Amino acid sequence: MSSDRTVKPRALLSIAQLGNLLGIRAEGESLAVPSKLGLYEAAKGAGYLIVPHILPEYVDVSGDDVVTIVKMNPREELSQFYPLAHLMVELGMSVAMGNGMFEPSEIRQLSYIMERNFDFTDMDVRALAALKDFSSLYPPDIETIAERLLQTMPPDKCRQLARVMTTVGAAGSIGSGKIIALRKLFAILDLDERRLYQLLMSFRYSDSGIIEVESLFEPQRKSPEGAVGYMLDIDLEVVAHKKKETESLGMILSEIFAKGA
Repeated sequence: MSSDRTVKPRALLSIAQLGNLLGIRAEGESLAVPSKLGLYEAAKGAGYLIVPHILPEYVDVSGDDVVTIVKMNPREELSQFYPLAHLMVELGMSVAMGNGMFEPSEIRQLSYIMERNFDFTDMDVRALAALKDFSSLYPPDIETIAERLLQTMPPDKCRQLARVMTTVGAAGSIGSGKIIALRKLFAILDLDERRLYQLLMSFRYSDSGIIEVESLFEPQRKSPEGAVGYMLDIDLEVVAHKKKETESLGMILSEIFAKGA
């Protein structure tokens, strides 16, 4: 993830719109698992990844939900730990956006945490960069993300992660919105609220301004050279102007991503 660039617009469309383009019915309050899988695989077959991730069972998807799409190059794959990294970025962004907008120092801290715990593929990096940008427009609900974490990891590991992610909030300005978000996180994970304030007062910064944290997971592969920091820039307005019912998905998305090539 890039830590020092401003947010670039990306193509946004609803799940129902994406389904129409792919020839898949994707409307209603809650898509069934087969519908989510069909939509995901159809987009992947056309060379695009849907962000945020829609496959996990704990993710409820409706036709009105807004997503973005990321170009996949031939033979690119997401790593096996992408779903967990995805949740961690959502959690970090929900903390960073507690005051209504993120600060570059918070994104640098979040990037440091992610790189401390995972060695990413190129596809992971591009997808997580898109998720970071998307989350700045549609901030994740911190209570929802905390509940999803409890379905993914043991409670002790969730609490350890919460303490680490508190450094994202401490890396920027501490406002009431951010404190409220962190209090919600600590409450759901059954962490003593007093510990939150102790943590915020005790963090130590390195010469580079990073708050050093423990590693939560053992990296499983070497990062591709130059992977970190890649961003694909997409124009938010292109989808609305280019979409025509008679056009194919490939034609539409090729135009959407032309500026990011």
